[in-house]
Amino acid sequence: MQRSAMRRVEDKIRKLSAQLLAAEEDEELRPMLVELREALHQHIERLRARLAGYPILVERRVRNGIPPSGITTPQNGVHKDRPTSAGLKTSTNEGLP
Repeated sequence: MQRSAMRRVEDKIRKLSAQLLAAEEDEELRPMLVELREALHQHIERLRARLAGYPILVERRVRNGIPPSGITTPQNGVHKDRPTSAGLKTSTNEGLP
């Protein structure tokens, strides 16, 4: 994607926005709104295409040293030799089946 194409769309969006603010008649607004909406849609699609081309997206938790919830590590994994609390009774549930 060329930068100049992105710049042209951004300039078109700015120009249409200024024209909308300066418009005095409602009849003038509808065609400008349609054109602005199309320009915004085109700009968003180009941004999405650029983002898809990024070499890597690193999740913020990983950058900060916090593993994502789907990854088991020694810190958050279940050890087979340790008892779990699944079968323990506490004073709040004692006597319940």
